[in-house]
Amino acid sequence: MRVKDVMTAEVKYVEVPGTRAEALELLRKLNISSAPVVKRDTQELVGIVTLRNLFDHPDEEQLGMLVDRDVPTVAPEDPIEDTARLIFKTGARRLPVVKDGKLVGIVTIRDIVYRAVAGMETEKPASDYMRRRIAAIWEGTPIRAAMEIMVLAGLRALPVIDMGGKLVGIVDDADIIGLSEVETESRMSQMAGRSEGDSWTWDSEDRMYITKKKIKLPDKPVKDVMDKELVTVTKRTSVGKCAEVMKQHKIEQTSVMSAEGELIGVIRDIDLLRAVIE
Repeated sequence: MRVKDVMTAEVKYVEVPGTRAEALELLRKLNISSAPVVKRDTQELVGIVTLRNLFDHPDEEQLGMLVDRDVPTVAPEDPIEDTARLIFKTGARRLPVVKDGKLVGIVTIRDIVYRAVAGMETEKPASDYMRRRIAAIWEGTPIRAAMEIMVLAGLRALPVIDMGGKLVGIVDDADIIGLSEVETESRMSQMAGRSEGDSWTWDSEDRMYITKKKIKLPDKPVKDVMDKELVTVTKRTSVGKCAEVMKQHKIEQTSVMSAEGELIGVIRDIDLLRAVIE
């Protein structure tokens, strides 16, 4: 199986020259955390813009200054096994597919799991792939703090527990991005100062009004945003079935529960790529 067999050919992207606002609009519209950036008119790949870059540089308006340019890419004819290895090595969730320097598609972890792992005939259980050390958050955690925890932990979704430690939901970055708002902020910048007593210069000094757009997260706890419909598997669920469950519910990870209904681990879509590599 090759990259061209699983990739998404109709790619949503932003262009340079472009603005921060254009990137924000696309990310919010698609509920995604990153998108390819191409040169206008040529479709030549420039790099990737991420939601984190927009958060970290709120004063930068030029899209070209917010792009990660050193990004790994693949070609349409590359084997899926090599692509899975590259994802593991770089930690990237999506890889631009490039031919002759131009963006022709994108391949994601989800693409590989949904189209290559789902339905795979293997009896290997979830227990062989699941992660037993789990990062979870309390349901009362503010959304902004939850977003920071995800970024610091390198995760896109977190199990949510109540005061008793019981699993009550899951929250991912798409939930948060979907509820965010783009806020316009304006301020005046004085270009030339004036000395004390120079009142006559007041009307002649230069002023510049700066308008920027930034993401504003709602002032709510995680429990108001999380998905309360729990999708779980057991440690005996096969790898192929785990992938089918993720595909059916359009999720990137699922909780692994014990026979007593206790949370014992999580299995993420990237973990299932090992089935392709092995």
